[in-house]
Amino acid sequence: MRFQVKRICLPILLVSLLPLSALADIPGSYRAERWEGSVRVLGLQGQTVSGERGSSVDITDDVGFGFDLAYNRDEHLALGFAMEWLETDFRTNTTSDSSGSFDGRGELELTTMNLNGTYHFFKKALTPYVHGAVGATYLNTNVATGPSVPVCWYDPWWGYYCSLDTPTLSDTVFSYEAGVGVRLDMNDGAFLRAGYSREWLDVGRGAGTVDQGLWRLGIGMVFN
Repeated sequence: MRFQVKRICLPILLVSLLPLSALADIPGSYRAERWEGSVRVLGLQGQTVSGERGSSVDITDDVGFGFDLAYNRDEHLALGFAMEWLETDFRTNTTSDSSGSFDGRGELELTTMNLNGTYHFFKKALTPYVHGAVGATYLNTNVATGPSVPVCWYDPWWGYYCSLDTPTLSDTVFSYEAGVGVRLDMNDGAFLRAGYSREWLDVGRGAGTVDQGLWRLGIGMVFN
Protein backbone atom coordinates (compact mmCIF):
# COMPACT_ATOMS: atom_id res chain seq x y z
CA MET A 1 0.00 0.00 0.00
CA ARG A 2 2.84 2.39 0.79
CA PHE A 3 4.35 1.74 -2.65
CA GLN A 4 1.01 2.51 -4.32
CA VAL A 5 0.69 5.83 -2.49
CA LYS A 6 4.18 6.88 -3.60
CA ARG A 7 3.45 5.91 -7.19
CA ILE A 8 0.11 7.75 -7.27
CA CYS A 9 1.61 10.94 -5.83
CA LEU A 10 4.60 10.96 -8.21
CA PRO A 11 3.07 13.27 -10.89
CA ILE A 12 2.20 15.95 -8.30
CA LEU A 13 5.60 15.59 -6.65
CA LEU A 14 7.46 16.13 -9.94
CA VAL A 15 5.60 19.35 -10.71
CA SER A 16 5.91 20.60 -7.12
CA LEU A 17 9.71 20.25 -7.37
CA LEU A 18 9.86 22.86 -10.13
CA PRO A 19 11.64 26.02 -8.96
CA LEU A 20 9.27 28.92 -8.26
CA SER A 21 11.05 30.96 -10.93
CA ALA A 22 10.44 28.22 -13.52
CA LEU A 23 6.79 27.97 -12.48
CA ALA A 24 6.36 31.72 -12.93
CA ASP A 25 7.65 31.43 -16.52
CA ILE A 26 5.00 28.85 -17.45
CA PRO A 27 2.21 30.55 -19.43
CA GLY A 28 -1.37 30.66 -18.20
CA SER A 29 -3.97 28.10 -19.19
CA TYR A 30 -6.40 28.33 -22.10
CA ARG A 31 -9.18 26.20 -20.62
CA ALA A 32 -11.40 28.57 -18.53
CA GLU A 33 -15.09 28.59 -19.61
CA ARG A 34 -14.40 26.32 -22.60
CA TRP A 35 -15.40 22.81 -23.66
CA GLU A 36 -12.85 20.08 -24.34
CA GLY A 37 -12.75 16.53 -25.65
CA SER A 38 -10.00 13.95 -25.65
CA VAL A 39 -9.14 10.37 -26.53
CA ARG A 40 -6.99 8.26 -24.25
CA VAL A 41 -5.10 5.01 -24.03
CA LEU A 42 -5.43 3.23 -20.71
CA GLY A 43 -3.37 0.48 -19.16
CA LEU A 44 -4.90 -2.01 -16.74
CA GLN A 45 -2.73 -3.34 -13.92
CA GLY A 46 -3.06 -7.10 -13.58
CA GLN A 47 -3.99 -8.59 -10.22
CA THR A 48 -5.33 -11.65 -8.39
CA VAL A 49 -8.87 -11.45 -6.98
CA SER A 50 -9.84 -13.90 -4.22
CA GLY A 51 -13.36 -15.32 -3.97
CA GLU A 52 -15.26 -17.76 -1.80
CA ARG A 53 -13.91 -21.16 -0.62
CA GLY A 54 -10.37 -20.47 -1.84
CA SER A 55 -11.27 -19.65 -5.44
CA SER A 56 -9.31 -16.92 -7.27
CA VAL A 57 -9.12 -15.06 -10.59
CA ASP A 58 -5.83 -13.89 -12.11
CA ILE A 59 -6.38 -10.85 -14.38
CA THR A 60 -3.55 -9.93 -16.77
CA ASP A 61 -2.18 -6.51 -17.72
CA ASP A 62 -3.75 -5.09 -20.86
CA VAL A 63 -4.45 -1.95 -22.86
CA GLY A 64 -7.77 -0.26 -23.73
CA PHE A 65 -9.02 3.07 -25.02
CA GLY A 66 -11.65 5.70 -24.29
CA PHE A 67 -12.84 9.25 -24.78
CA ASP A 68 -14.25 12.06 -22.68
CA LEU A 69 -16.09 15.37 -22.98
CA ALA A 70 -15.87 18.05 -20.28
CA TYR A 71 -16.59 21.70 -19.53
CA ASN A 72 -14.05 23.86 -17.70
CA ARG A 73 -15.95 26.15 -15.34
CA ASP A 74 -12.68 28.03 -14.70
CA GLU A 75 -8.93 27.31 -14.71
CA HIS A 76 -9.35 24.91 -11.79
CA LEU A 77 -12.58 22.87 -12.06
CA ALA A 78 -13.75 20.72 -14.99
CA LEU A 79 -16.89 18.53 -15.03
CA GLY A 80 -17.45 15.88 -17.66
CA PHE A 81 -18.48 12.48 -19.02
CA ALA A 82 -16.20 9.60 -20.06
CA MET A 83 -16.53 6.20 -21.71
CA GLU A 84 -13.87 3.49 -21.83
CA TRP A 85 -13.44 -0.02 -23.28
CA LEU A 86 -10.97 -2.70 -22.26
CA GLU A 87 -10.57 -6.43 -22.90
CA THR A 88 -8.16 -8.66 -21.00
CA ASP A 89 -7.42 -12.35 -20.35
CA PHE A 90 -8.07 -14.06 -17.04
CA ARG A 91 -7.44 -17.43 -15.41
CA THR A 92 -9.58 -18.95 -12.68
CA ASN A 93 -8.86 -21.47 -9.95
CA THR A 94 -12.01 -23.00 -8.44
CA THR A 95 -12.33 -25.50 -5.62
CA SER A 96 -15.15 -28.06 -5.56
CA ASP A 97 -16.00 -30.57 -2.82
CA SER A 98 -16.67 -33.29 -5.39
CA SER A 99 -13.98 -32.73 -8.03
CA GLY A 100 -11.26 -30.82 -6.15
CA SER A 101 -9.48 -27.89 -7.74
CA PHE A 102 -9.65 -27.03 -11.44
CA ASP A 103 -8.45 -24.17 -13.64
CA GLY A 104 -10.13 -22.22 -16.42
CA ARG A 105 -9.40 -19.28 -18.65
CA GLY A 106 -11.30 -16.69 -20.66
CA GLU A 107 -11.59 -13.09 -21.81
CA LEU A 108 -13.03 -10.31 -19.68
CA GLU A 109 -14.64 -7.29 -21.36
CA LEU A 110 -15.12 -4.06 -19.42
CA THR A 111 -17.13 -1.06 -20.62
CA THR A 112 -17.30 1.92 -18.25
CA MET A 113 -19.38 5.09 -18.39
CA ASN A 114 -19.01 7.74 -15.71
CA LEU A 115 -19.53 11.32 -14.65
CA ASN A 116 -16.32 12.90 -13.40
CA GLY A 117 -14.73 15.98 -11.92
CA THR A 118 -11.14 17.24 -12.20
CA TYR A 119 -9.47 19.92 -10.09
CA HIS A 120 -6.34 21.58 -11.54
CA PHE A 121 -4.10 23.06 -8.88
CA PHE A 122 -2.53 25.88 -10.92
CA LYS A 123 -3.87 28.47 -13.36
CA LYS A 124 -1.04 27.43 -15.64
CA ALA A 125 -0.57 25.54 -18.88
CA LEU A 126 1.34 22.89 -16.84
CA THR A 127 -0.48 21.75 -13.71
CA PRO A 128 -1.03 18.67 -11.54
CA TYR A 129 -4.61 17.64 -10.89
CA VAL A 130 -6.81 15.35 -8.82
CA HIS A 131 -9.65 13.41 -10.36
CA GLY A 132 -12.79 11.58 -9.21
CA ALA A 133 -15.60 9.74 -11.01
CA VAL A 134 -18.77 7.71 -10.38
CA GLY A 135 -20.58 5.55 -12.91
CA ALA A 136 -21.32 2.03 -14.08
CA THR A 137 -19.19 -0.76 -15.57
CA TYR A 138 -20.50 -3.59 -17.76
CA LEU A 139 -18.56 -6.83 -17.19
CA ASN A 140 -18.75 -9.74 -19.63
CA THR A 141 -16.69 -12.84 -18.84
CA ASN A 142 -17.61 -14.62 -22.11
CA VAL A 143 -18.21 -17.74 -19.97
CA ALA A 144 -21.25 -19.58 -21.34
CA THR A 145 -24.20 -19.96 -18.94
CA GLY A 146 -26.48 -21.93 -21.27
CA PRO A 147 -26.90 -23.39 -24.74
CA SER A 148 -26.84 -21.24 -27.87
CA VAL A 149 -30.22 -20.05 -29.13
CA PRO A 150 -31.23 -18.70 -32.56
CA VAL A 151 -31.65 -14.93 -32.76
CA CYS A 152 -33.01 -13.04 -35.78
CA TRP A 153 -33.04 -9.33 -36.60
CA TYR A 154 -33.73 -7.07 -39.54
CA ASP A 155 -30.79 -5.64 -41.47
CA PRO A 156 -31.61 -2.61 -43.69
CA TRP A 157 -29.29 -3.95 -46.43
CA TRP A 158 -29.69 -7.74 -46.23
CA GLY A 159 -33.18 -8.14 -44.78
CA TYR A 160 -33.83 -10.60 -41.97
CA TYR A 161 -30.67 -12.26 -40.65
CA CYS A 162 -30.42 -15.09 -38.12
CA SER A 163 -27.52 -16.35 -36.03
CA LEU A 164 -26.81 -18.26 -32.83
CA ASP A 165 -26.40 -16.35 -29.57
CA THR A 166 -24.77 -17.87 -26.49
CA PRO A 167 -25.70 -16.39 -23.07
CA THR A 168 -22.64 -15.52 -20.98
CA LEU A 169 -21.91 -14.60 -17.39
CA SER A 170 -22.18 -10.79 -17.36
CA ASP A 171 -23.34 -7.97 -15.11
CA THR A 172 -23.47 -4.18 -14.81
CA VAL A 173 -21.99 -2.92 -11.52
CA PHE A 174 -21.53 0.39 -9.74
CA SER A 175 -18.01 1.78 -10.15
CA TYR A 176 -16.09 4.79 -8.84
CA GLU A 177 -12.51 6.02 -8.90
CA ALA A 178 -10.00 8.56 -7.64
CA GLY A 179 -6.66 9.56 -9.11
CA VAL A 180 -3.97 12.14 -9.83
CA GLY A 181 -2.08 13.32 -12.88
CA VAL A 182 -0.41 16.11 -14.83
CA ARG A 183 -1.87 18.22 -17.67
CA LEU A 184 -0.08 20.35 -20.26
CA ASP A 185 -1.95 22.88 -22.42
CA MET A 186 0.28 22.94 -25.50
CA ASN A 187 -1.59 25.92 -27.05
CA ASP A 188 -5.10 27.38 -27.03
CA GLY A 189 -6.50 24.36 -28.88
CA ALA A 190 -4.69 21.21 -27.73
CA PHE A 191 -3.50 19.54 -24.52
CA LEU A 192 -1.81 16.41 -23.18
CA ARG A 193 -2.75 14.59 -20.00
CA ALA A 194 -1.26 11.66 -18.07
CA GLY A 195 -2.49 10.16 -14.82
CA TYR A 196 -3.04 7.18 -12.55
CA SER A 197 -6.33 6.15 -10.87
CA ARG A 198 -7.66 3.46 -8.58
CA GLU A 199 -11.07 2.19 -9.67
CA TRP A 200 -13.46 0.25 -7.41
CA LEU A 201 -16.09 -2.17 -8.79
CA ASP A 202 -18.93 -3.48 -6.59
CA VAL A 203 -19.02 -6.91 -8.23
CA GLY A 204 -20.47 -8.92 -5.32
CA ARG A 205 -20.58 -12.69 -6.09
CA GLY A 206 -18.31 -13.48 -3.14
CA ALA A 207 -15.61 -11.03 -4.27
CA GLY A 208 -17.24 -7.91 -2.79
CA THR A 209 -15.64 -4.68 -3.98
CA VAL A 210 -12.69 -5.14 -6.34
CA ASP A 211 -10.20 -2.34 -6.96
CA GLN A 212 -7.85 -2.02 -9.92
CA GLY A 213 -5.15 0.36 -11.13
CA LEU A 214 -5.48 2.30 -14.38
CA TRP A 215 -2.82 4.34 -16.19
CA ARG A 216 -4.07 6.88 -18.73
CA LEU A 217 -2.37 8.89 -21.46
CA GLY A 218 -4.58 11.22 -23.50
CA ILE A 219 -4.52 13.97 -26.11
CA GLY A 220 -7.39 16.41 -26.55
CA MET A 221 -8.74 19.58 -28.09
CA VAL A 222 -10.20 22.67 -26.40
CA PHE A 223 -13.00 24.53 -28.13
CA ASN A 224 -15.59 27.22 -27.41
